[in-house]
Amino acid sequence: MTGRTQVCTHDGCNRSTVARRLCGAHYQAAWKAGELGQHEPQLARKRNRVKCPADHKHADSSTCYIQHQCRCGACMDHHSAMERHRSREKAYGRFDTGLVDVEPVREHMLMLGAFGLGYKRVAKLAGLGITPVRNILWGRQEPGPRYGELQKRVKRETAQAILAVRPDIDSLAGGALIPARGTHRRVQALVARGWSQSKICERVGMERGNFWRMMTADHVTVATHRAVAAVFDGLWNVEPPRESHRDRIACSRAIHHAAARRWLAPLAWDDIDNDVEPPIVDDEGGVDDIAVELAVSGERVRLRPAERRVAVTRLHAARLSDAAIASRLHVTDRTVFRIRQELGLEAFEFADLVQAGAA
Repeated sequence: MTGRTQVCTHDGCNRSTVARRLCGAHYQAAWKAGELGQHEPQLARKRNRVKCPADHKHADSSTCYIQHQCRCGACMDHHSAMERHRSREKAYGRFDTGLVDVEPVREHMLMLGAFGLGYKRVAKLAGLGITPVRNILWGRQEPGPRYGELQKRVKRETAQAILAVRPDIDSLAGGALIPARGTHRRVQALVARGWSQSKICERVGMERGNFWRMMTADHVTVATHRAVAAVFDGLWNVEPPRESHRDRIACSRAIHHAAARRWLAPLAWDDIDNDVEPPIVDDEGGVDDIAVELAVSGERVRLRPAERRVAVTRLHAARLSDAAIASRLHVTDRTVFRIRQELGLEAFEFADLVQAGAA
């Protein structure tokens, strides 16, 4: 008799099942006779049980051996070495699973996601595969009863690699969108130095139409931000050309353009990306009508508190909503609401705003 399934013919036994459940006497006899296949080469017996995906890395981890039931030579040797190492470390009292709590890692990834770094980008920056990083956020993705289950622990090396990724603009992909504040401030600072926007546009390498749209947008791509930052780093302490008549005119116009809008020079910023813009204190000069007109028309102008109130009053008289006024003046809705409450200006009904817009 050969094979793993035997028909027991021992006296008083009529079982037909796997060999290990045969009656004791027949099992011992079959084992001694070598009829259960136990003397066959191990790899020959195990090779037919391979269920590992074709693209899986054998001997890379215990996943292939334990979960996929792969019994190739590489996986079996790797698993045996791991078991020997585990037994030895336990005997010495220094066994470490190599796993840590996953919650700090998950919170860090959520913070990176809010900054604009998706899990695929995090995986690339950390030098990890997409699957382990994705599973930290979304749980197990393999079909089965554990689908969607969130991990409780993660490998220490994986955790360290992910926690090393910082929320930095240099880490973002070129197509990611970020607030345009730092980009606008750099262009404005160069204009305040006398560099015309046309010259800046040429050095950045943008079409003029795209450059003007970028200067009015609330967000820019990381690639655009990097290009403007590179130009700013090279020109912030360089005087603009004044050799020709046209260069002198362009420089003078740029300085007057920046002064009318109260744009700040490069040295006015400690951190040009994150500093809160310093306010303009009211003085005895009163309200600058030109600055108010520019702001009402939608240009980015730094207004004094009194001038901002005049601008809100004019736009409110045009029956614009708080959101529309905030968009026009480049401030928050809350700021417009506070100024309107302070000045005692009534809130319009929605129907009135629609009629005003239609008119």
